Amino acid sequence: MAARSLVIILLTTLLAPMVHAEADNTLNLGFGATLSDNPEDAPLTYAFSPAVRAAFARTSDLSQYTIDQRESVEQWVVVSPFDIGTPTTELANSYIIDANFADGASDFAILQYEGKIEVAYPLVEKTVAKKWTPNDAKFGDQWHLQNTGQTGGNAGEDANLTAAWDDYRGNGVVIGIVDDGVDWTHADLDNYYEDTLDYDYCNNDGDPSPSYYDGHGTSAAGVAAAAGNNTIGVSGAAPKAGLAGLLLIACSTTDVRESNSLSHERQNIDIYSNSWGPSDNGRTVEAPGPLMLAAFENDVSQGRGGLGNIITWAAGNGLDDDDNSNYDGYANSRHTIAVTAVTHYGEQSWYAEPGANILVAAPSDGSGEGITTTDIEGGGGYNGGDYNDNFGGTSSATPLVSGVVALILEANPSVTYRDVEHIIVHSSRVNDAGDNSWNTNGAGHDVSHKYGFGVIDASAAVDLAETWVNVDPVINYQSGLIDVPDQQIPDNSAPGIVETIQVPDSIKIEHVEVVVDIDHTYRGDLEIILTSPSGTQSVLSEKHEDSGNNWNNWMFTSVHHWDEDSFGEWSLSIEDKGNGDTGTLRDWELNIYGTEINTDRDGDGLTNYDEVSVYGTDPDDIDTDDDQINDGEEVNIYNTNPLSVDSDSDGLEDGREILVNATDPLDVDTDDDGLLDGAEVDIHFTNPLVADPDADSDTFYWFQDCDDTNDQIYPGAQETLNFVDDDCDGLWDEGFNQTDSDADSLSDYAEFHIYGTDYNLQDTDGDMLEDGEEVLQYQSNPLVYDNDTDLDGFYWFQDCNDTNDQINPDAVELLDAIDNDCDELIDEDFVDLDRDNDQLPDLVEFYTMNTDPLDNDTDDDGLEDGFEILTVGSDPTMFDTDFDGLSDGVEVLETNTNPRIPDLDEDGDGFRWFEECDDTNSNINPNAPELWNGIDDNCNDLVDDGVNRFDYVAFTSLENTTINATEDKLSLSMTFDLTEEDFDNIGLELYWYRNSTLLSRNDTFEEGPFNCTITVFGFGGILCAGNGTIGPYSIKAVAVDDYGTVEYTWNVSYFVYHPPEPEEPDEQSTVSRIVDTLSDNFMTVLIGVLSALVILLLVIRLRQNKPTNIPVNPPPPQAFGQAMPQNRYEPKQSKYAEVKSAPDLSILDNKWK
Repeated sequence: MAARSLVIILLTTLLAPMVHAEADNTLNLGFGATLSDNPEDAPLTYAFSPAVRAAFARTSDLSQYTIDQRESVEQWVVVSPFDIGTPTTELANSYIIDANFADGASDFAILQYEGKIEVAYPLVEKTVAKKWTPNDAKFGDQWHLQNTGQTGGNAGEDANLTAAWDDYRGNGVVIGIVDDGVDWTHADLDNYYEDTLDYDYCNNDGDPSPSYYDGHGTSAAGVAAAAGNNTIGVSGAAPKAGLAGLLLIACSTTDVRESNSLSHERQNIDIYSNSWGPSDNGRTVEAPGPLMLAAFENDVSQGRGGLGNIITWAAGNGLDDDDNSNYDGYANSRHTIAVTAVTHYGEQSWYAEPGANILVAAPSDGSGEGITTTDIEGGGGYNGGDYNDNFGGTSSATPLVSGVVALILEANPSVTYRDVEHIIVHSSRVNDAGDNSWNTNGAGHDVSHKYGFGVIDASAAVDLAETWVNVDPVINYQSGLIDVPDQQIPDNSAPGIVETIQVPDSIKIEHVEVVVDIDHTYRGDLEIILTSPSGTQSVLSEKHEDSGNNWNNWMFTSVHHWDEDSFGEWSLSIEDKGNGDTGTLRDWELNIYGTEINTDRDGDGLTNYDEVSVYGTDPDDIDTDDDQINDGEEVNIYNTNPLSVDSDSDGLEDGREILVNATDPLDVDTDDDGLLDGAEVDIHFTNPLVADPDADSDTFYWFQDCDDTNDQIYPGAQETLNFVDDDCDGLWDEGFNQTDSDADSLSDYAEFHIYGTDYNLQDTDGDMLEDGEEVLQYQSNPLVYDNDTDLDGFYWFQDCNDTNDQINPDAVELLDAIDNDCDELIDEDFVDLDRDNDQLPDLVEFYTMNTDPLDNDTDDDGLEDGFEILTVGSDPTMFDTDFDGLSDGVEVLETNTNPRIPDLDEDGDGFRWFEECDDTNSNINPNAPELWNGIDDNCNDLVDDGVNRFDYVAFTSLENTTINATEDKLSLSMTFDLTEEDFDNIGLELYWYRNSTLLSRNDTFEEGPFNCTITVFGFGGILCAGNGTIGPYSIKAVAVDDYGTVEYTWNVSYFVYHPPEPEEPDEQSTVSRIVDTLSDNFMTVLIGVLSALVILLLVIRLRQNKPTNIPVNPPPPQAFGQAMPQNRYEPKQSKYAEVKSAPDLSILDNKWK
């Protein structure tokens, strides 16, 4: 069957003539049909994606298959421009053909040679394992990890993690969750938690556990790296990555606190995941402070051992307020990865902000479906359970990308932070392909202001990371400040203004920064667009509702020009698209970052174009003719032929002529002596730069003669003792090393060449010592008269210093760094001596410490030299090492302070730091009076102790404690003699009570008068129901601080008067009067009962309405309110519409999320 199918294919592909077939039989066509390295040979295959093309190249190599695999082959896959088999369903122009291994290998080689197919590979039977998926109980709910359509969304719209998990799950990578805390004891988070790397930057301790309701960070941590395959709960994107909680946004933040958080343990934490930022209300433009920006820069330059930390950042949730991620200076930093969100349909989430700075999108909530992840265990967090099914926003998308980055780092730990960005750019998947936000930039990348480069694809990312080669070091172009003197922006007028700049450098772009300084009264009117030389537009700002003034040196960024060439004209257009507001462009700046574009691939100084089009040289070979001179130098410097190894054909390669012999590579006989340069060098071994005559006329040419300038030197001449090879035998003065003309035991050769003595005189220096005796026995100089220069009884060759009579073999050794006794040892008699018993050897004191070896306290500070050096670390030669006025001995023995650190009185209050509790404030010291200010003024470890708080409070005085309820107003107040700072420090809370009922929390209380004609309910109703004096009622004012309570009570009575109604006198009988009297008493009793009933109902009603969250005597609060950063929480869903509205917290809109 296989053979028949292949024969049919061969017949239907137009057999060649027999003559051609006979010719083919003489050719070796190889074995199989492997993919050609030349794209022109396989245009269809090279049109596929790089991954597919690489797979064809790999599988078409038949040498890799075993015998068993070959025997299993029944079908092949080929790529062909002809319809020659069963079409595959996945790739255009690819077909399945029946053939066994042997037939296919031989016959497809023929078809490839004839151009009928491009490539072929056998379908080998193999055993495959299921893709790893965790067995966690809620994994089926985690559509963002594996979307099978289980939520009604589009199957496959996920982060494509399961295939990546076969090989990588985040082992050895640590993700720092910078958020409101992490419940690190959660059963799904504690498996790989790094409890030595976490920190709480709100409370400055090592426990980042969140507050009861702060579940944001815990949910983000679960998305990134919840433990997988543990049969419970959920799995994170990197289920074996380490987690470290960095609690930051549960309290107010500063530039210092933020920078500390983002620089925390940068060598041990690999990824910082940030789901927070400025407000997303469309009117907030905010950027990090200088310290935070420095932390970013140091993270990417120093973190991970210089490879750089990866910083992910939520792009923002303000789409419904027309917000843009480029208005967030954290998310648009070129050192952070901005992450936006898509739904389970793969479409933009309703809250997800656009922006030219956004690099990638990730699945998150929207279209009615949330993200399932961890929650604070027990009753805290979002919903009182251990897991949260409704997490979302870019808060969830960001840790998902952080988890994928952990897989990338495990796949290739050597990638830099920029490599990670490149891998994401090249591996992300285009989603929502029909959306009009997609454009193709000048480098061929599909990019969108909504989605960046698409949805994160974990499997594609780790595949690419495995073989990724690190990008070149970053270079940049910086325009500097471009001054455009007061360029007016016309109001609501197209096209506005356009500024251009010519960039002279060719940089393969990664990030582009645009800094603008624009004065404008309504910046939301402005549309700002940057256009590259390739025509790619980056929309930096769109028209939106923002009445803020000015773009004050604001930095926009864009990734939309990734891999484009920066060379050429860039333009910045600014158009006012609203009425009634005007502005002025002051200046702007363009910064471009990327790598150098190589226009000279082989680095030979010639452009690739010129090598191919002009000189015919190889642009990938620095030296096309292999003559050791690169092509550029041959063309531009030496004018030699870069295609010829020997331009002048003189027998020497151009490189040898230029680099070795310095001859002219364009002249066959450089010295014009009738000998070719090659012949002189390789045959005669003469200098091709010098003509070859017989200069001394001794009948020997220079290349035969060893000295052609002296006619006494030539082959066969008499050798003499003169440093010259007289007979040109390659030896000079041979024969004289065995003669001793003066019989002084030194050969003539040695005396002449080595010692310079007279070989005809025994004692050259006349000191009565033979030259041989001085050299061989005393090692003295035979040319210098030998005497005893210092007259110490020892000659110089016996004495080690013949210029000092105190130094000789009989001298006593001293501690002076000199060998006094000439035994070749210095100060040897003082080894292991400590004559002053200060624990320091004399040699150490003399050579190292510069102390007196005979005085155990050199500086007289009361401490022995050894104790200062070995124990205290102070300077034994300085009485007061730290110059603080206290001797080292006093500090060590009396004040117990460090003598190496100055102990000063910083605030000038007469007390040094160790004598008081705050040396920065002169009002705080042991002699200071204690005030009511929340501070320990007198340093007794007690705050506000002994303070009479009544000295600081004035209460209203009542002249009359009985109030006419229907005519008088009751006005009471408490006034504090405190500054606003003192008031905040002591945490003061105010309460007013009547009996035990809370009336008010202000500093005043007012009540009455009551109109009894209309007052029925409440306290007024109680008073109006009575007549006469009612009370007294106890009204108490209470002021509670963090350290004590002050209270004052007024006892107030109320007078109520109801005048009787006039009655008409009448004549009644005795019986009538009795009946009337009984009737009147019955009505009085009835009215009394009804009034008591009304009062009872009113009391019950008041108790029901009484606030349940404030006790009768409420405890002082833990802290006063202050601006808090907002979590970038997921958006509220419509299903909560029936829940009672929360308090209006719009005052926090300008704080962090």
